[in-house]
Amino acid sequence: MGNLKQRLIKPGRDFNYAEGVKVRASAAIFADQIVYVTGSEGPYLKAAPADADDAAKTIGRLMIAKHDIPVDGYGIVLPWKLVTSLDTSTPNVGDPVFLADTISAAVGGNLTFTAPTDAKSIIVGRVTIKATVANGGAIMVHADAPEARVQGGSYSATNTAAAGCAMEQLRVVTAASSANIDLTLDYPIVVTDVHAISAGSATDNVEVIKGTGSDAICTAFAFGGGDLDVTRAVEISRTHCVVPAGTAIRVRKSGVGNAGDVIIVTFIRG
Repeated sequence: MGNLKQRLIKPGRDFNYAEGVKVRASAAIFADQIVYVTGSEGPYLKAAPADADDAAKTIGRLMIAKHDIPVDGYGIVLPWKLVTSLDTSTPNVGDPVFLADTISAAVGGNLTFTAPTDAKSIIVGRVTIKATVANGGAIMVHADAPEARVQGGSYSATNTAAAGCAMEQLRVVTAASSANIDLTLDYPIVVTDVHAISAGSATDNVEVIKGTGSDAICTAFAFGGGDLDVTRAVEISRTHCVVPAGTAIRVRKSGVGNAGDVIIVTFIRG
């Protein structure tokens, strides 16, 4: 290898074989599945399909399988790969690709365009070509460096359900008018709090709605009536606080208020 010049090594296109890792499969792996490291045996790492619904199967370095690997067999996994095996006729270029919370025994069997609802939300790639025919598109999967590893989901113990997630917020600065402001996210959320910061003396109500109808996420509440006053919703709907991916959150004021009033919606990913 001493005589091999770096400039003679051609760059990768759809994948970079020089960055590949030879592994032994501790469970059957299909091509284009995201895998995680389960351990090691001799000089080889052991790998199995990753699962967003199981925290133990998402830890550490994630990679993507170059080809099918039978259980106890050896094969190559890669840090990134241009995947052309999935149908991208529904999503658009730039849409996220998630690690799925179910594993199917198929090529790319743990990649999905829909954010998991009861699991970690891990973005492992983006659509690069929208298909015009089935399986005619492309996805850039960079399993080794996912864009997001946001904890979601719930787990139960002794009849108690608990959800552990990172908090996120939508901060909306409003005009004086009562115009609807519709916000749409590409992943599901659960709203946990709504509060407002007044920019003047007007005390019109804050309204936050699931969708564009009348499903109130919280009871309407008034701005404080003084500059920089903070007020908060006293009731959150257990039903309407759960907002699916692609469903709008409508934020509005009940009447003409202060320009610069701020409404803040706090949520966790669903």
